[in-house]
Amino acid sequence: MENNYARYGMEGIKKYGEYVSFIYEEEKLRVEFTNLQIQKKANALANALKSQGVRPEDVVAVVLPNGPAVPLAFTAIFKMGAVFLPVIFALTAPEIRYILQDSGANTVITEESLVPKVEEARRGLGGIRNLIVTNPGGPVSRGLSLEEILGKYPEEFPMLPVREDDLAVLMYTSGTTGSPKGVMLSHGNLSSNVEAGAIAIPTLPTDTMLIPLPLNHIFGLLMVNECNLSGARMILHKWFDPQLALRSITRNRVSEFVGVPTMYIRLMDTFDPAVHSMESIRQFLSGGAPLSAETQLAVEAKWGKPFYQGYGLTECSPTVSRQRVGRPRKPGCVGPAIDGVEIRILDEEDRELPRGEAGEVCVRGPNVMKGYFNKEEETREAMRNGWLHTGDVGYLDPEGELFITDRKKDLIIRGGENISPGAVEDILFKHPAVLETAVVGIPDPVYGEEVKAFVVLKQGFQASEKELLEHCLKHIPRFKVPKSVGFLKELPKNSVGKILKRTLRDMEKKK
Repeated sequence: MENNYARYGMEGIKKYGEYVSFIYEEEKLRVEFTNLQIQKKANALANALKSQGVRPEDVVAVVLPNGPAVPLAFTAIFKMGAVFLPVIFALTAPEIRYILQDSGANTVITEESLVPKVEEARRGLGGIRNLIVTNPGGPVSRGLSLEEILGKYPEEFPMLPVREDDLAVLMYTSGTTGSPKGVMLSHGNLSSNVEAGAIAIPTLPTDTMLIPLPLNHIFGLLMVNECNLSGARMILHKWFDPQLALRSITRNRVSEFVGVPTMYIRLMDTFDPAVHSMESIRQFLSGGAPLSAETQLAVEAKWGKPFYQGYGLTECSPTVSRQRVGRPRKPGCVGPAIDGVEIRILDEEDRELPRGEAGEVCVRGPNVMKGYFNKEEETREAMRNGWLHTGDVGYLDPEGELFITDRKKDLIIRGGENISPGAVEDILFKHPAVLETAVVGIPDPVYGEEVKAFVVLKQGFQASEKELLEHCLKHIPRFKVPKSVGFLKELPKNSVGKILKRTLRDMEKKK
């Protein structure tokens, strides 16, 4: 039990007693749970899963937008020693199918509106035995009703003791190739990270934290357990709506807001001092995507509250570094490594570089993943000589604080969502007029980065930007579709024919 990542919720009851720990808000909906109610409902779900044949180490996929069912689901999954597989609900059926098939999941938890897509994704996958569907106040068209389960099964369940190295989360993240990789995170990885991160930027028992982050993202999952660890109250939104967020901050006297940089830009644009108040805010936290120094300074100037940022990645559970409470916040800096984590800056030959010199950011510590699921070669490449090679470029200043200057990998991070350039390129290549294509991330004042496609057309063929964008929309979610298409006679390449994506990004910067 002492290693199980679900323990923080149970320990919170012993330490802080029963209190309203979870609030879910929509425009015309508010659902409240106490910490004890969450544990009881999660116990009922764990008993139901066990009765359906789910065993320790089995993979349970959760295909849900934010809502009351999500924390119940992952708490139950952790408690029974199974593996939590969060799946972005906005993915297409083929993308979901790849994840379900690759992971070997045997159970899917979803909502009624997503059943048709999930059914399409799981068609022919004999390994998926169970489907559990949430639809508060209504029937479900397939599988078992989550709401019926919660009223039927016992609300007591003994938490399974697990080893520190046992797998807790399998989270698929996009890389620079078309196929996403399953990041294996253990109970020990996650526990070490939540505890060290909480020391760097403490959350207090008196805090109310607003989290408009998706809980299928490692950043959102981390924040939930930081609340459990500290005894704070958590408010969850289905997705980020700046009007709803500002009303919630004002009405609920939110003291901590946690978001990606895009959210802060929209909050500043929407804020009306005649209607909204930031008086209750104690601190702002940012992560999940690059934060510009300009945005950080603008937020602090507008509302007069400290704004902390950190750096991490799914492979590190996710936090690597955080700015510290009580220490000067340097613009553009993501802080020193959290406790127990080491950062080295290495060159192309894995030699350590001196302070102030930029190279690849490499990480070692108890937060570093077990590896990529079913991808031994990729795991060996990423974890060379005992260090995780992040693919990000940065430097350490004389005080050991980290600055991220670029990304060695071509992964695009748009508003906190990871987008694989290779996956978008694969779709563009399916168009009959496309000869060559390269997809890159370009700076965007709202989303941090936007998707830009460069295309070389086949001789004698024609295609407009609108036609190519509509082609993409038929195959991938809107957030992955390029914002624009640039047509070139040829793509820049090196002597061996490799496309020079940095040159393409530099072309955009010069415009």
